[in-house]
Amino acid sequence: MRWFFVLIVMLNGVFYLAHKSERGFDVLSERLDLASSNGNIELLAERGGEAVEQPPRDLVPAPSASEEVCLVLGPYSGEADFESDWAGLPGLRVYLEEYERGADYWVYLGPYSSLAAATKMGGELRAKRIDNFVIRKGELKDAISLGVFTDAERAATHAKGLSKKNYEAKIRRIAKLANRYWLVFRGERGGDEYSRTESVMAKLQDNNKKLGEKDCNLIASYKQFD
Repeated sequence: MRWFFVLIVMLNGVFYLAHKSERGFDVLSERLDLASSNGNIELLAERGGEAVEQPPRDLVPAPSASEEVCLVLGPYSGEADFESDWAGLPGLRVYLEEYERGADYWVYLGPYSSLAAATKMGGELRAKRIDNFVIRKGELKDAISLGVFTDAERAATHAKGLSKKNYEAKIRRIAKLANRYWLVFRGERGGDEYSRTESVMAKLQDNNKKLGEKDCNLIASYKQFD
């Protein structure tokens, strides 16, 4: 019976050691799992070979093309004035500009329904010693002019005087248009051709004409001279 008791004690010891070993393995496994899931930073590059997304770089603007501008020499009052300069610079073009060189202020009555009606009123005015003439063409055709002035105030004063005589005159501003010519080179600022042409055009300046640089859009309304 004694050996049987010793055998039971030995078996209990074996079971105890086996149970303790399994418990230690479980604790160690839990610690390893916690360590792998907490407190570590995983890089995208370390995950299955996936590419790391780089932050966007600042975009660098592409260099702009050379700016196109117009070199303008003038004004010339007529064809005879620019012909010699134009002949020496075959790369240039001539542009015609219509511009307002001044204005007149017309004091008038009418217009009337016909030339006959205007003539009749003109006779009435002359009988009262009011100078006038019948306008036969233009914007004020069949009206009666009572005076033409270059100054707006003088025209207004004259109209006021006629009002006192019971004639309600009107005032019309009539622009005086004229033509002038320009030699124009169109090209890229800073280019070789631009620099050469600018140098030649600069030598043609005098008291009446000057060389300048303009936005080509500003001369778009000019008429090209053939």
